[in-house]
Amino acid sequence: RGRGRAGMDDAVASRAHPARGVDGGVGVGCAREARDVLVVLCGVPGSGKTTLARAVCAMIDAGEAVMPSKMSCVSSFEAHHVSVDAHERALRDAAGARPEDAFDAEAWKSARARARARAAELLCDEDDGDEEEDGGDGGGGGASTSRRRRRVRRVVFADDNNYYASMRWEWFQIARERGAACVCAYVVAGDDENGHIPTGGVDIARERNARRASDRVPDEAFSRARRTFEAPSTRSRLDDESSLSLWSFPTVRIDTHACDYDVAVAWASIVAAWGAAPKKLRTAEELESAREETRRNAAHAVDVRSRKAVSLAIARADASSRARVAAIVNDARRELVARVRKAKSADELEALERAFYARVDA
Repeated sequence: RGRGRAGMDDAVASRAHPARGVDGGVGVGCAREARDVLVVLCGVPGSGKTTLARAVCAMIDAGEAVMPSKMSCVSSFEAHHVSVDAHERALRDAAGARPEDAFDAEAWKSARARARARAAELLCDEDDGDEEEDGGDGGGGGASTSRRRRRVRRVVFADDNNYYASMRWEWFQIARERGAACVCAYVVAGDDENGHIPTGGVDIARERNARRASDRVPDEAFSRARRTFEAPSTRSRLDDESSLSLWSFPTVRIDTHACDYDVAVAWASIVAAWGAAPKKLRTAEELESAREETRRNAAHAVDVRSRKAVSLAIARADASSRARVAAIVNDARRELVARVRKAKSADELEALERAFYARVDA
């Protein structure tokens, strides 16, 4: 349970297989569901995201993934695992980097960009299809060429921590542009409380990370998760296309530490949330409005987190230096919030907050 096929490529794994229908499924019919789905994995390192994606890909690859009966109007499914870590490893290996070398922000940004491009390539827009020759009226006249939508449904896993809401929004934008459904799979290693990552969840993930034979994540990543992780709020499937928000998509929570955790059940919850494609933004004004809302939300979240960090830093300082520490960290916080409001990407936001916490810790 929870293990994928040995040797499966982290970057992409796919094969088409016939769907296995199940009566009484959760589907609402092919006309209401997008043909493809982008599953945005979200969770701290070690929570089980990659293991889940590999296992589901292996199930679909083997033709063992159960699908709702109303999805049986398509002939087969393809599973693709797009891993940011795999792209980052490839970039670092090409540059001759060693595993113990320091975090390379540029390699990480390039890896995320490559992964997003790969996902966009895999997902097809509603107008895409395969051209095939047709004999017209069948009477021996000239052949005509018509476009036919492919029958294969694609399931694309976007595997990254995606700990900022703005990072998840970037994936959502890809699904919107390509006419695919989008589901956030929030993977945790233990119970959460009030939408926040609990101490137990991070500690369990850290223990799993320590047991890895390779590709261990630096311990600093778990400290950063406690400070900066923006846990998504779970929401049910949005069936009515007219009610689909321009900025939100359904989220399912998957606890890989639960005693009854099962990959097939986890996959079923993702399938249940597989609905219509998000509304497309028709004008530049709508796109800018969406970006502005994302920036406002990000700035607010950073403001709340940075205030907590400032309070902790001041509390840790001794009485003789408390006033000086307060002035330094408050200046750093104001500079952070001001720059976050102008940030144009999740990558820039991550770099700004990383630099802020380095100053606070110092």
